[in-house]
Amino acid sequence: MGCGGSTAAGDPKSGGSSKGAYKSDGKIDGYPNLEGHTHILSRNLTPALYNKLKDLKTNSGCTLDYCMRGGMNNPNFSVGVTMGDEESYTLFGDVLFGVIEERHVGFKRTDIHKRDLDFSKLEGGDLDPNYVLSSRVRTGRNIRGYSLPPFCTRGERRDVKNILLDALSNLEAPFKGTFYSLETMTPEDQQQLIDDHFLFEKPTDTFMTDTGMARDWPDARGIYHNDDKNFLVWINEEDHSRIISMQKGGNIKQVFERFCAGINQVEKLMAEQGGNEFMFNEHIGYVLTCPSNLGTGLRGGVHVKIPKLSEHPKFDEILKNCRLQKRGTGGETTTSTDGTFDISNWDRVGKTEVELVQLVIDGVELLIKMEKRLEKGESIDDILPGPDGACPRPKAPGKALDIKAIHDYKWRATPKASNFPKLHKHHNLLAKVLTEKLYNDLKGKETKSGVTLDDCIQTGVDNLGEAGAEPVGVSAGDEECFSMLSALFDPVIAAAGGKAGSHVSSLDGSKLGSTDLDKDLVGDCQISAGRNIRGFRLSPSIDRAERRNVEKIVSDAAASLDGSLKGKYQSLKNMSDADKNRPIMFQKISCPHLLSAGVRRDWPDARGAFTNDGSDFAVWANEVDHARVVARGQSLSAVFAKFSEGLTKFDAAVKKAGKELMCTDRLGNLGPRLDCLGTSLQASVSVKMPKVCSHAKVKEILAGLQLRKEVGKDGGEVISNKCTLGSTEVDQVKCLVSGVQHLCKIEKALASGKGADDLISQAVSGKV
Repeated sequence: MGCGGSTAAGDPKSGGSSKGAYKSDGKIDGYPNLEGHTHILSRNLTPALYNKLKDLKTNSGCTLDYCMRGGMNNPNFSVGVTMGDEESYTLFGDVLFGVIEERHVGFKRTDIHKRDLDFSKLEGGDLDPNYVLSSRVRTGRNIRGYSLPPFCTRGERRDVKNILLDALSNLEAPFKGTFYSLETMTPEDQQQLIDDHFLFEKPTDTFMTDTGMARDWPDARGIYHNDDKNFLVWINEEDHSRIISMQKGGNIKQVFERFCAGINQVEKLMAEQGGNEFMFNEHIGYVLTCPSNLGTGLRGGVHVKIPKLSEHPKFDEILKNCRLQKRGTGGETTTSTDGTFDISNWDRVGKTEVELVQLVIDGVELLIKMEKRLEKGESIDDILPGPDGACPRPKAPGKALDIKAIHDYKWRATPKASNFPKLHKHHNLLAKVLTEKLYNDLKGKETKSGVTLDDCIQTGVDNLGEAGAEPVGVSAGDEECFSMLSALFDPVIAAAGGKAGSHVSSLDGSKLGSTDLDKDLVGDCQISAGRNIRGFRLSPSIDRAERRNVEKIVSDAAASLDGSLKGKYQSLKNMSDADKNRPIMFQKISCPHLLSAGVRRDWPDARGAFTNDGSDFAVWANEVDHARVVARGQSLSAVFAKFSEGLTKFDAAVKKAGKELMCTDRLGNLGPRLDCLGTSLQASVSVKMPKVCSHAKVKEILAGLQLRKEVGKDGGEVISNKCTLGSTEVDQVKCLVSGVQHLCKIEKALASGKGADDLISQAVSGKV
């Protein structure tokens, strides 16, 4: 039942719409570039609708752009949108009605959803256990007043867990059981849950992570199951809760009976103990995170073995006519390898729970009947289902709804739980600096462009880091953050090695001295520096309109460069693969710290690079910084000369255009990375030093030399300077040179077998 759902066999693009994605008319700032997108949102978000809705916010602060994040970064994912709260379904209804109508084929915006949990109405339901291996019915439920998982705060998520646990802990047999927190479960409990196929894990699918569902993982997530292990509740995965009834064999009626009784008891206890209720809308039914799961939210399914039928040329058509969908037994994106399929209902909304489970019963009974015939070599042509399904039945009564009568729930609960992040297992600078008092002092502040403390620390909360290699854990969303959040930023900057004070700069290559490095151990070198333009938010918080304006400023400034710097600008979207793979080009961001910060949103929109005719100089637009000036080659002194000339001329061109660069006397050049301020210079060389790079003390060696090691584009090792604040560009390149020269001595000593203890001690102590 994952977000977006599976596509029904023979029913591509969720209903077979031939309508293409809308394209920008070029007049509306910020309208997303949907060319090449195939999800449902792309066919329903017109420029006019976007312009009408883009500035609206729900009571909890959710915007249309936030709901669209998953679809902007994943052009081929089914629905293309997830919702941030209950109100977003109605506030952005002009777009959502089209998405819902296309996904749930035949469900009109004036229809009323029907619900029915009376399991006694089912006919049949004890399916042949020789073919049906297991049966399951599950749904999602969300608690009114709290934002949905893509948008909820830590406090809201913790409240949701507490509300559900209060209800679950009071269940009686056969639902009485145990809760296992993903934060605190023992290795033994974890293995048992894996063996039982109960455990859900941190989402790694890019659509799920881009929507924000994996934030703060595993905070306030967990699994409850009864003593019989046939009734489960997942807490704070894709929805606030996912309620599951299951068992071996084919008695899906018994599974549904348990499902109905369990879900009714949970809802009853929630109401009695705290006055809470599930989100329900008269039009779309139960409100879930993904529009594909609205209505009942129910997926009733069986694992059924039908190898003969699965090879029949009309298998997909049979499933389509029965309103069924197929998956492999390993999950939503898997396929079958032995003729065993997870078969479930395609529909979610517009039919009752009883109707959907009945569709599964009727459909699977027909599939088994067909399989038995095919086993005997008999034809199935006379029992092929038509468009009315396996066993046409009268529809449950319902009436059209006056769309104005839909109740718009705007009420928002005030979380009781703390919003302070749990950082006791983290290895980053954020965890060292951020106390609960400091968090409480800063949490209510917001910059003029809307950036908050929680925006800036999300990357540090989401990424634990590693002992001995501590990342920063904080990103800046705009220039004002550096003053508004200085009580956090300043100690983090200091801990990262930055020396705040009077920023100094020197691009005088004559002061470098010797830059000779051992050519057998050291390869190409690259020097770059980031620049950000005052008045625009930084990459973690920038919107599409700002990013596009930044691209124009950067590309225009680069186009004015002359002499050996002269070249052309190419947008990433229109760039050939050959050009993208040039050594001087940047790659699509994959660093988890930058992903959690939001730097890759809308990729590749408004990203690109200016490169000179010799391909040894470039200006990147909207990678991590607004601009990064880059020079590359084999001679470090020549590369520094090219870099210095290009940086000086680029800075002058930006200023000539009437723009200012983010730069202060105290912190130098500002950017999203707190460990890359000051000069923001990154000087690096590729190395072939297997002995050093695999040495047990390599982290201590590099730390002592004020260097860092990364994996290069070609998979090789790259050594670069660590500190950028408190010294000049010349000083930082000299630091790289002296450090790499010392690494070469260590590598040769280790390779010769003579030992390098003294050299290593010198490096670790910083006495080189």
